[in-house]
Amino acid sequence: MHPLNPRQVQAYLRHLDSPAPRVADRAALDRLIQAQLRQVPFENVDVLLGRPIQLDAEAVFAKVVERGRGGYCFEINSLFARLLLGLGYSVSLLGGRVRWGLPVDAAQTLLSHLLLRVELDEGSFIVDIGFGGPAPLRALPLHGRDGLDDCPYRLQPLAQSGETYQMQVLYDGDWATMYHFDLQPQAWVDHIARSWYTATHPDSIFLKMLMVARTDGDTRLSLGNTSFSRRHADGRLERTQVDSADALIALLRHEFHLDLHPEREEAPLRQRLQALLHPTPPTGVP
Repeated sequence: MHPLNPRQVQAYLRHLDSPAPRVADRAALDRLIQAQLRQVPFENVDVLLGRPIQLDAEAVFAKVVERGRGGYCFEINSLFARLLLGLGYSVSLLGGRVRWGLPVDAAQTLLSHLLLRVELDEGSFIVDIGFGGPAPLRALPLHGRDGLDDCPYRLQPLAQSGETYQMQVLYDGDWATMYHFDLQPQAWVDHIARSWYTATHPDSIFLKMLMVARTDGDTRLSLGNTSFSRRHADGRLERTQVDSADALIALLRHEFHLDLHPEREEAPLRQRLQALLHPTPPTGVP
């Protein structure tokens, strides 16, 4: 994986409304993470519309920075990795198995999530700005919790293996697992294949529902089909049901900062959302 070029780095930083770091250190990394989560949403609009996901650097840069869109993990975590490389950080790609919303004893899941490992003077850190659920506002040290006393996220080794970890979040008073991952660096070409599977397989949840998320300050905004929620840092949850395609598109524009082209994106999305809101019953069902 190659870094963004200097012109792209500067354009990306302007898009994030974030100054260029003077030093590629932990403090600057945390500022970039927070700017990214604020400005670039997790979203699956293209997948929902059945459009191919292009993962080459130029295509993702054009989608996110030039067209004001977001993406899912393979898009926005890979673009963020290229930004960090362009700023002088040492980054490797890891793979995760999503466990969010599953019971502890649920069957093994696919290696379908991309996250980042960043090497700093203080050690190794995990960075993930591309998860559709909760999202850490800081880089998480792989060992220990230095400087994270008030952070509701943790990395826990799995009992059966010292090389496999779980990302967890303090959720409604309990530690909930987001995904499992190991420290084996993943080749970028393997993530391309995983993205294709995630975006095209009939069983993929991304083909069945609208999924959007963004962090506004310390509040996580989420939209799953018609359910819009705000989860505050203190755990308070505000949830609203959205009852029309027009209202959903307004949310995407104003709450999630999606710049949707009226003809190429908004019109077909409105049609797709109407189908989700009012599904056609199977033949023979009254």
